[in-house]
Amino acid sequence: MDDLQKWFLEHEDDGSADKSLEELVAGFSGDDYAISSEGFRAFRKQIRKENPWWKQALRVVEHVAAALFLPAVLASALILFDKKPEQVRWSEIYTRSGQTRTLALPDGSTIRLAPESHIVYPSAFKGNLRQIFLQGEAYADIVHMEECPFEIHSEDITVKVMGTEFYFSSYQTDAECELALVDGIVEMTIVGKDSNHDVKLKTGDLVHYNRATGSVEKQRFSPDSFIANNLQGGLQFSNRRMEDIAHCLERKFGAKIIIEDEAIAEERFFASFINGEDLPTILQSLNTQNHMYIQRRGDVYTLSLMLKH
Repeated sequence: MDDLQKWFLEHEDDGSADKSLEELVAGFSGDDYAISSEGFRAFRKQIRKENPWWKQALRVVEHVAAALFLPAVLASALILFDKKPEQVRWSEIYTRSGQTRTLALPDGSTIRLAPESHIVYPSAFKGNLRQIFLQGEAYADIVHMEECPFEIHSEDITVKVMGTEFYFSSYQTDAECELALVDGIVEMTIVGKDSNHDVKLKTGDLVHYNRATGSVEKQRFSPDSFIANNLQGGLQFSNRRMEDIAHCLERKFGAKIIIEDEAIAEERFFASFINGEDLPTILQSLNTQNHMYIQRRGDVYTLSLMLKH
């Protein structure tokens, strides 16, 4: 059977395959030629629409109309081409502490993972929806496809885009999630414990969602500055809680930061670091009011209120 299949594939374009199929079909007869012809045309139209891999098979049998719609023909087509729809495989990628990684998705979109992030994505996007699953932090540049939206799922959050560039952070260890839209339009759906939110963002919008309180806050930022900062591998904190900043610094530098006072943990900062600053320098820069006592023992940093010392 393999030799027969090989021969038909080699001669499908020179007419030999068509002639042989016609001779083969001559031995078949349908009870109603008109019904068989109409059935084959309907079958051909539907298969071409739903299964592109059938196009090659149909080109060979196209000239043999009625009798080929018999069950024997379907079996013959499968034997000749022996093809199945491509199976979608799902991949998981993890980044370690201090590690970043850039991925190219099947549609040409790119995802740059931050340290200690986890993404699950398919080998191919099927149907009219592109979906991936993310835990952690990523900078995404999504290819525009009008007929096929893109969705990122992360716990209780779904980010739906048509094609855009944005930053998204959703760690289990962080109380707040952040979405910053660099370019395009995005819809963010939040299914919380007590309430649901649908938030639409436009270029320059930044949204903070607090999982503990269910609050959602939107503010504006400069996309140009944000892009420049990220291209240089820097850090940018826009109205971020010190506790979440500490988690980010732990992931980047592989250190441990202990915050002993709630007042420090809840303090919010606007800050950018784009010159490769080390951890001690960053912590000292955040201590602009000298209200924090920073103690270091190896890779462990303890932050407490200065008035205690």
